[in-house]
Amino acid sequence: MSAPDVVPLVLAAGAATRMGRPKADLPFGDTTALGLILEACAAAGLAPALVVAGARPDVVRAAAARAGRDARVVDNPRWAEGRTTSIQAGLRALPAGATAFALWPVDVCLPGAPVLEALLAARAAAPAALAWVPSHAGRRGHPALFARAAAPRLLALGPDAPARDVVRALAAEGALVHVEVDDPFVLRDMDTPEDHADLVRAWQARQAPPPPT
Repeated sequence: MSAPDVVPLVLAAGAATRMGRPKADLPFGDTTALGLILEACAAAGLAPALVVAGARPDVVRAAAARAGRDARVVDNPRWAEGRTTSIQAGLRALPAGATAFALWPVDVCLPGAPVLEALLAARAAAPAALAWVPSHAGRRGHPALFARAAAPRLLALGPDAPARDVVRALAAEGALVHVEVDDPFVLRDMDTPEDHADLVRAWQARQAPPPPT
């Protein structure tokens, strides 16, 4: 399924103080956390991503270039005021032809193209909704897909107001679709080096060939 009207907004602006280095550049074999996300977006046929940088735009640009995928880095000079400023910076950079956008924190990097494809299928089945969110074990995860019509609600938030306020409001209005997925990594982020090591091991296990039958 190709969706050139859907633009991924990859949030990679934070200082990552507990991690000790920018999360976008965390290694996964020959690629990075950002590279995994951009690869998934390309495999699902999405438009080139907008990657929002803040604390270390130089590192984010280098990681985007290393990925070898068409992506544009958007600077957020207000990143320290709150994570929502990065969402808003990405929304203001959306191209005119975008009808939807996927919000994707860079530290939730293991969900692959099948999760995006499930969200796109749910959007096709329920086009009147304003958001389609992956769910695993009864919990909402990332990346979340939004109709462009939901953008004004996110733009109206305060700089440190959580985007989940909009998600909850949409759910209460019946404008949000929960999309059940088998991938538990829609719920897993990385805050510490130990988290990164755990996800690297999980990623390596996914790369291993299946045992012979």
